Amino acid sequence: MLRTLAAFFLLTLSAAPAGAAVRFADWTPATIGAVMETAATRDGYVMVVITQPDWCPGCIQLDRELLRNPQAEGIAALTADWQVLEVLGYDEPDATFLAEQGLGFLGTPTTLLLRPQQGDQRLGDARQVAAIVGYPEDYEARLRQAAEGYDAIVVAQAAVRERNDVAALEGLAQAYLAAGRAEPARRVFRSLLLREELTAEQRRDIALRGILQPTQRVENDHARTLEELEEWAGRYPEGRSRQDFMYAKAWALLATGQLDAAAAYIDEVYAGSGDAETVAQYLYLAFREPTRTLLPAAEARARAAITEFPEQAARFYSAHGRLLRRMGRLEEAERAFAAAVGQAAPDNPSLGTYQGQLEFVRRELASRGS
Repeated sequence: MLRTLAAFFLLTLSAAPAGAAVRFADWTPATIGAVMETAATRDGYVMVVITQPDWCPGCIQLDRELLRNPQAEGIAALTADWQVLEVLGYDEPDATFLAEQGLGFLGTPTTLLLRPQQGDQRLGDARQVAAIVGYPEDYEARLRQAAEGYDAIVVAQAAVRERNDVAALEGLAQAYLAAGRAEPARRVFRSLLLREELTAEQRRDIALRGILQPTQRVENDHARTLEELEEWAGRYPEGRSRQDFMYAKAWALLATGQLDAAAAYIDEVYAGSGDAETVAQYLYLAFREPTRTLLPAAEARARAAITEFPEQAARFYSAHGRLLRRMGRLEEAERAFAAAVGQAAPDNPSLGTYQGQLEFVRRELASRGS
């Protein structure tokens, strides 16, 4: 299982003593019921870390600095009695497991803090106490606050009553999303759209986030996402060229199995682009998408991008390496990641990510006896 392989590699990297970092539970989809029963019996928590530690910058940083840091005694003490699960967000079979368990997430890493009760059958049935997206500086403090009963929704509701401004409503929407409550978040987004002080650009942005965050990411309802995106594009036709719209539509088409339509749309909006950001997004989409149908063409595009955008060579070497690794071409992936590390300046904020990718693939090669 890829989740187990990733955990093994990262444990090898950190060599943390058992009591000095988060202790991840030994679980399989078949034993989740027992994990939840244990937490419910103790009136405790299940912490789900949705990660991609082989390529996600925030995931690599979270692992190195906190979860598997031998010096991270605070997080070790906080989670000592919790059931902590590590799940790959985009790789099979863990991605299917997340969907079957009714869990949505807003990106990697996402940390969900759940409080199961007796009789809960799936992780998604448990009360979601908090969700932390990414690796913010106050990650540990947020976990501790949530475990101590801090209710972000109540606090956000009070802010709305006190100020009733756009920022307060935005905070309430995010609090609902963090609790996995898509419908209340959707209602807040609709309320935001009624605010007269919004600019046209703000209105367009909020309307799109009101689709992407609750519908596509929390609910994983890709059919509804396509319907809502089409309605949004009808209201804001100038927004069809937005990268977040293009990516969301392509992903939803792939996720609903409309492969011919997806291929035609991806060719329309991404093929032949000379914009580095658009190319990078296309390569990321090809790497992530579950069908792997985009990989051959994307691998060739990544190789070309290295010379086409020499000032961003490290970035595209890394993208090339990810694609090669997903295609099982590990030796080539190792060379690509090594090139990314070699090309990156010492102050490049992504250097740590490139180094983590190189370390990961080297351990994967070692595990295969290469």
